[in-house]
Amino acid sequence: MASSPGPAPLAALLLCALFTASAASRFAPADNHLIACGATAPAVLPDGRRFIPDSGCASTRLRSQSPTLPAAAPNAPAALSPLHAAARVFSCHASYDLAIRRRGRHVLRLHFYPFDASLASARFHVGAGGFLLLHNFTASSPVVKEFLLPVHADVLALTFVPEAGSAAFVNAIELFSAPEELVGDIGTLVAADGINQTNGLSSQVFETLYRISVAGHKVTPFNDTLWRTWVNDEGFLVNKESSGTKAWSFGGRIAYPKDSRLMTREVAPDNVYSSARSVDSEGSVTWGFPVPAGSRYLVRMHFCDIVSKALYQLYFNIYVNGHLAVKDFDISSTTGYLAYPYYIDFVADVEDEGMLKLAIGGSKMSRPGEASGFLNALEIMRVNKTGGGMDGDLPVILDMDYLLSKGIGEFARSLLCGLVFAGLFLALVTLVLRLRTELKNNGTIWSRQSIDSGDGKLARAYQLVPTKTDY
Repeated sequence: MASSPGPAPLAALLLCALFTASAASRFAPADNHLIACGATAPAVLPDGRRFIPDSGCASTRLRSQSPTLPAAAPNAPAALSPLHAAARVFSCHASYDLAIRRRGRHVLRLHFYPFDASLASARFHVGAGGFLLLHNFTASSPVVKEFLLPVHADVLALTFVPEAGSAAFVNAIELFSAPEELVGDIGTLVAADGINQTNGLSSQVFETLYRISVAGHKVTPFNDTLWRTWVNDEGFLVNKESSGTKAWSFGGRIAYPKDSRLMTREVAPDNVYSSARSVDSEGSVTWGFPVPAGSRYLVRMHFCDIVSKALYQLYFNIYVNGHLAVKDFDISSTTGYLAYPYYIDFVADVEDEGMLKLAIGGSKMSRPGEASGFLNALEIMRVNKTGGGMDGDLPVILDMDYLLSKGIGEFARSLLCGLVFAGLFLALVTLVLRLRTELKNNGTIWSRQSIDSGDGKLARAYQLVPTKTDY
């Protein structure tokens, strides 16, 4: 009789099956540009992604008015990301042309790691498809800039424009197709004068500023199907000593709606829904986020009820910048299940204070002494001010075709002017020769004669005189 497999082989089999299922469910974008700028060899990250050197990428073309310089980090520590070991440095306008297979919304990430002083002091602009993403940008410390933008062409031009006397650089570029469910078109505008619906979000450009896992551990790209990073909320809590709050952790299965095109793991990973921070009916908790003043923001708050023992036990209020956005929110009526993820998109303007505050507060409809409300995760994205740039329409030329033709154009205009003048001179000489020929054929020549000037003196003059009498 055959014996059953031991625990070790069975565990290995289960792990293999789990890994295979996870790999099969990984998001596979139609466009997936992973570029290691200035590198001489591919860079492989812990999440398994392989970044190709920009000098040998078939789907990418680098254009510049002058040669670009690859730079290597001196004595790079082994713990450093492989993407930080090299950079591409631009002394003038330069552009990467990235081939697009499927038009639509894309995620763009730009990695900046200034490994020497000249890069840390570099000041430059960055644009994509003629849209200004970064203006007067300086990367004095390592940073990843992420944007969500619509692409309506078969080639996306990613342009770097150094300020006068400075340079531009980039260490790595990610550009991949975004899932359709990532951003909807409708949001809730929260302002001092009330709550209103706002449309057109799907056509906007967004810059990601914060991704927060509330009361949870840091989530790395390895555990996110869109390779995002989520950080813990502890450093953003305004009232850390607030009573009636509690941190939660969940070890069960997050249940996504079957065949749903709105809620998937691409919207947010399981890990951020497996933790939460709650308040009781008398409590509240507030988070504060420094943001650039004078801008509009998309705030996405993620909810997944891992707190309740049964449905219809939680009611709570949601506040955006001190304004009541939702009163007595009942997530059970929205999802109909426990441990089902859900999110709400709020839109808010931040003026002079440069601080975006978000809060949840208990409701009197909840049971006293028990959890009244909770939050699992949140995202904050800055919305573009105009159709020309994140900071408005600024006088930065991003069109590489214009810039490349401008240098050649100066010479071309001089050459053209010379050719025009030469042509006019040649036409004049031809006209004179033709006129002399016709005059000779008509019996008339140029003759020099003395004429009376009228005061008894003779004057020399050129006159047309006949050489024979025609009458």
